[in-house]
Amino acid sequence: MKACMVSKHFQPYSGGLEVRVLELARWLADRGEDVLVLTSHEQGTADVEDMHGFRVLRSRAWFSLSNALFTPGILLDLLKSDYDFIDVNLPDPVNSIFAFVASLLRGKPLFVTYHADIVRGGLMNVVFKLFYNPIQYLVLKRARRIFATSPNYAESSPAVSRFMDKVVVAPSFISPERFNTGVDALVLRRSLAASDEKLVLFVGRLVPYKGVDVLLEAFSKILGHVTARLIIIGSGELDGELKAKASNLGLEDHVNFRSEVGDGLLPKYYMACDLLVLPSVTRQEAFGLVLVEAMACGKPVISSDFSGMPYVVGDAGLLVEPGNPERLANAILRILSDDSYAENLGSKAVKRVGELFTRDVVCERILEVYKSGVVKDKDDFKEQGAG
Repeated sequence: MKACMVSKHFQPYSGGLEVRVLELARWLADRGEDVLVLTSHEQGTADVEDMHGFRVLRSRAWFSLSNALFTPGILLDLLKSDYDFIDVNLPDPVNSIFAFVASLLRGKPLFVTYHADIVRGGLMNVVFKLFYNPIQYLVLKRARRIFATSPNYAESSPAVSRFMDKVVVAPSFISPERFNTGVDALVLRRSLAASDEKLVLFVGRLVPYKGVDVLLEAFSKILGHVTARLIIIGSGELDGELKAKASNLGLEDHVNFRSEVGDGLLPKYYMACDLLVLPSVTRQEAFGLVLVEAMACGKPVISSDFSGMPYVVGDAGLLVEPGNPERLANAILRILSDDSYAENLGSKAVKRVGELFTRDVVCERILEVYKSGVVKDKDDFKEQGAG
């Protein structure tokens, strides 16, 4: 089987979507499948790369408009490369059109991995609704199957909910050997917090939709009830603003900002903490992979009650109304003030990750769907997509 995976960005760009494409490509290649990844150039990358048993073809973007890259070389590669099917990762307005065109012209099955809706405000929202939404409808209609990271997100997505009969839940996943309860983090824990302090952790970009301002307000409300420290790992446009907010709330001695933490050290931060909080406030947070990573390390989690996060958390943590610091503070106190309750949640977290979110579990499901889609009669599929 020859797979063609299309992703706007790829390694060394290391967002959640890109890591998923990398790990899936590696997993397929390890099992003898032929994998081709089509993507755009990143700084210092070559046109052709062979890595981990698969090939990467990169094309240069001509221009960018509202985070959409126009990379016509990807269309050319789609039209001339040898493969059995295409899997395009959305949101990606331009490459989804390229994948649709190539699938139609060459009669190749099209799969869509749908990570998130496009969330825009103002004029760009109007532009996307008028021009891209009809195109996205055709792409999803053409798709043999739509991989969604959670049933919750698919059902609540204006785009995907119209095609629930095609949806296959294939969540974001982790490599269990990287994140597990065997990581020794005692030395790190001692360097971060006093022996009587509870440690609350946030990991993510410092951008508006992550809701870190809400977390700071909530944290300021718990300090009279529990001795705790907040570690914020990440960087972004709100870095200075959030540090100023922490100062204004009198949290200078209780909050530590870490702009970057290497991948090798991140599991130790998860093991060192007592609780991970992801307080996102918009649907730009479609899944929350950091929740899975912390859960794999046996840690309870708190997240906002919307998007795909309820599916991720399950019975391994607490869900709160987004943007509500009072309810978030109450949830944090509920876990930090009861060690046995926190330990019980952590045990459930490890079990849930093992059942739903490990690489082998998810990739086996994806491979099965690929194979079932490719063996179907291609002439019937071509006629369906053109109709």
